Formats: sequence, C-alpha cells, structure tokens
Amino acid sequence: MSVSPHRITVRMYQVGFGDCFLLSFAYSKALPDGRRERHLLIDFGSTRWPKDYLPRYRDLASDIAIRTHGKLDVLVITHRHKDHIGGFADDSAAATIAGLQPSLVLRPWTEDPKAAANATGPALVGLRSLDYAAGLDTAQAFAGEVAHTLGGRQQGFRGDLAAMAIEQLANQDAIRHLDELATRPGAKAGYLFAGRRSGIDDVIPGVATKVLGPPTIDQWPAVAGQRSDDPQYWLRQRGLLTHMLRTVDAPPAVIRVAAGASSSPSGPRTIDPGPLRWIVERMRDQQTHSLLRIVSSLEDALNNTSIILQFRSGTRRLLFPGDAQIENWSYSLTSTSATAATLRADLGTIDLYKVGHHGSRNASPRSLVTRWQSQTRPFVSMMSTLPDVHGETEATAVPRATLVQALEGLGSLYRTDGLTPTQISTAVTASTRDTKAFALAAPA
Repeated sequence: MSVSPHRITVRMYQVGFGDCFLLSFAYSKALPDGRRERHLLIDFGSTRWPKDYLPRYRDLASDIAIRTHGKLDVLVITHRHKDHIGGFADDSAAATIAGLQPSLVLRPWTEDPKAAANATGPALVGLRSLDYAAGLDTAQAFAGEVAHTLGGRQQGFRGDLAAMAIEQLANQDAIRHLDELATRPGAKAGYLFAGRRSGIDDVIPGVATKVLGPPTIDQWPAVAGQRSDDPQYWLRQRGLLTHMLRTVDAPPAVIRVAAGASSSPSGPRTIDPGPLRWIVERMRDQQTHSLLRIVSSLEDALNNTSIILQFRSGTRRLLFPGDAQIENWSYSLTSTSATAATLRADLGTIDLYKVGHHGSRNASPRSLVTRWQSQTRPFVSMMSTLPDVHGETEATAVPRATLVQALEGLGSLYRTDGLTPTQISTAVTASTRDTKAFALAAPA
C-alpha cells in the first residue's frame, strides 16, 4: 500500500531579492524512520535585503532547522546565481544546513563534473553541452575580471556594470559547501535536465516530480538562444577585456594608448578639455555599454540553467521554475518530442505557482498564464521579490506590473515585499485530498 502525505505546507522566507522556499509534507502515520514529515528546501540566497530588515542567513537557517526538526530530506539548488545560493557562502548558515544532513542534493546538469558519463536516455549530455557548461565557467571568470577592475567605486553605467558583474560571480565559497553536502557519506547527488528522474520520490513518498528543465544543449539547442557559441564567444571577448577595461576605468581627463592615443614613454596622456576629450568620454560610455551587454548575456545564460520542477501529490500540483527564462521553458512547452509532451501534459492544472525570476517579464510564459486563466481549480502564487532592484522603466521593472495584475486576477498572490520587518517568512498550506485553495498557515 502506497503512502502519501495528507497535507502540504509551502514556506517562503524573506530574503529580499532572492529565493528560499521550504516545502513540508505531513503524513497521517509515521513513516519507517518514525517521522511523520518530509522536508524539501529550494534555494537559499539573496542579492539585496529589505531596508531595516534584521534577520539574515543564520537566523533563517536556524528557523529552517527548527521547522524540519533537525532533518532535511531534499535540497534543490535551481542554479548558481548568488540570489539562490548566497546563503551557503555564510559559513555558520551553511554549517546549520549541513547539520540537517540532506539525503538528496539536486542541481542542474551544468554543475555535474561527470555530466557525459552520468547522462542516460535520449537527452544525452554530449560535447555541445559540455562546451556550453565550460563556456559558463569562462564567462564567470570574465565577469570576475570586470568586477575586480571596476570595484565598487564607479557611478552611472560603470556602476551598473560593476554591480551586475559582481552578481554573476561564481560564488566559490557557496559552491564549495554545496559540493561537500553532495558528497557527504549517506547523501545522494543528482544533476537534472528535462525529463530526467529526480529521485525525490525515493525520499519523500507519495510525491511525484517532473523535471521540466533545464534541457541540455544537445537535447534542445534553443536553450542557448543566440549564445550557442558561448565558449568561443567568451574567449574572444576576454582577448579584448584589457583594452576595454583600461579605457573604461581611466580617469575622465586621461586617455590611454589602448583607447587610441599615440605612444608615449611617460604612459597615459592628459587631454585638455575640448572636442578630443568629448570623443574619449563617448568612447568610454560605448565600451561600458558593450561590457554591460556581455555581462548581461551571462545573467540570461545562467538563469536558463534553472531547474524547473512540478510536484504532484494527491489532488495537488505545484510548479517551481527557479529563474528559468523563455529559452529554458520553450523545450517543455513547444518541443514535439514525446518527452516534452509528457512534461507539459498537466501544466494547465496548477494549484500553486512559485513566480519565476522574482516577477520578471520573461520568466512566466504568457501561454501558461493563459492556460491557468481557463482552469477551474483555485490558484495561488508566491513571489519572493524586492522592488526597485532591477529595471529602470515600467517595461523592465521587477516585478513586472502587468504580470502581477494577471496573477492577482487568477487568485491570491503572496509576496515577501509585503512582510513586516520582523517577519522572516510566510506560509500557505492545503490538504492533498481536496481542491480547496492553499490558505495562509497559522503563525508558529
């Protein structure tokens, strides 16, 4: 006789601009290990905390430890951006999560050092995919050089470039802690791509999981978008990096040889005010814009490595897409393969949606929102976000106003930016035996 949870609780932690979700599954009877709950943590990171908000990673990790009663069954890291793994760079918080001894640690296929050897089934992780993963590493090294050169002292476009480059860094301390968790004795590691079995049902009985993304490059080349030649692209750009950054980082009244001045034994030439200085300033701005576009494309590429998970238990369907953008989504939504057709089969019947990429305009496909508008079951969404962090216009602002309006039209939308400075989380709960809407859980 199969065992299934009778109740699901989804807790959304206040991490500002980032994600941290704890899914708890309660059972009517004790499972073989004597416990009556199973717990799954999705992401643990932030790039910007709310103003006047005091709790930080250590407080959140302690709360997670209390709510899981000292045992975490599954840890899912959707992708390697700081706003999803930053908490693991805090040694104390990372130690607390490690102390919960997660039985299964899941990350995207791009994080697997043995991707080609471990791949199974029709979606092979072949040479194109491995080249792409290597390209991401090269790209992050490129962003590291940009961040190191510019530091935090720049203003305007150069400040934007420095800030974006810092957000794209490889977060080596966090990755080290995650690697240790994945290789801990007794733990299992999984590196997921679309259609691959997650293994979650092995440790959380009665919960079926579909992996909708990310596809590999060999499986779905469109996931790379216009960046299908990433490894060579980044290497070419690194060859120009010194030239561009020397000019970008130069004092306003100085032009260097790399920017077009004639050679001089004394080094940089001082430019008097006038037409030539105006030209130099324009060159610096154009080069900054070019670097900004390059680093921005890395952000898109990393977002498209996000794991997309759909959970099914009893009457419930939950969808957690990380920061997946349309190139990632397009495999499960539009591919004619049998695997993709199976993955999208019941996407029109979702009870709870974790809003993709903090409410950005390119992470919640219109076709999905349209399907949800015609479904009859109650619908709720949860959005971890912080306004005024990204986007300078209404069209680029995160969260996107039109998306928020559409989600509110579907049902209750729970947001972290509506929490008080003392609230570290909010939670919704529902039975798996009916289709009543997820409702706010009583404060614990």
